Amino acid sequence: MLHIVSLVIYLFGIATSLAAPTSSNRLNARQTGSSVGRYTCESAVLDFSDPQALSKFNVEWCPQNVYQSNGTLVWRLTSECGTTVTYPWDFQYGKIEGRIRMAPGSGVVTSMLLAGPAPSDELDWEWVGKDIWTVQSMYFVKGQRVDPNAQFFHTPGNVPQDMSAGFHNYAIEVNKDSIKWYIDDWLTRTLPRTSGVPFPSDASGTRMGVWDGSQTSGWAGTVNWAQGPFTAEMQWFKFTPYC
Repeated sequence: MLHIVSLVIYLFGIATSLAAPTSSNRLNARQTGSSVGRYTCESAVLDFSDPQALSKFNVEWCPQNVYQSNGTLVWRLTSECGTTVTYPWDFQYGKIEGRIRMAPGSGVVTSMLLAGPAPSDELDWEWVGKDIWTVQSMYFVKGQRVDPNAQFFHTPGNVPQDMSAGFHNYAIEVNKDSIKWYIDDWLTRTLPRTSGVPFPSDASGTRMGVWDGSQTSGWAGTVNWAQGPFTAEMQWFKFTPYC
């Protein structure tokens, strides 16, 4: 009898581990990880006016909610799910950049990030739809936040603009001794490597998309589905390894 109970518990554990994450944590590489260690020294510029551009990416979640339209890549959030898109190549050092229009709306979160395998180092640009005037940068080391608060930024010159009304260029640059975040080529934040302070040295894989932040302890707000669906867009994506 004991052997039967043990078998049931074992099989339940397998089933639980294989259960798909909900849309509220699809971009949460702090939990799931993303890197498969496929490093490259080849740069890429992918313009979504090219109808084949999406084929250069992997759609890891909710493929019905990511598509190309009018020269952009559209990430859509519905009550069914949000979506996660990944670039299939990693780098150790380099820069990712995307021209993005965030998705507005309470509870709607748009993200572009770099993350390693779980427990992951992570570097974020994240737009919380209830605040259309700022974008926040965060970083994590082995799944843990090092700085207790996200840093919030307006567009260049620190002049507030509605980031859901138009496109801006957002970049994350990884160097051996620093991490840098840019908006429209404006350096907004630099994280230096400092002796004795945890530093995100293994954030290598690109993840991006839109997800439901309703279950995030209130900081993202709650989605009003009657106002949806909600969409964010990307016009182009640049991947530049430093080799």
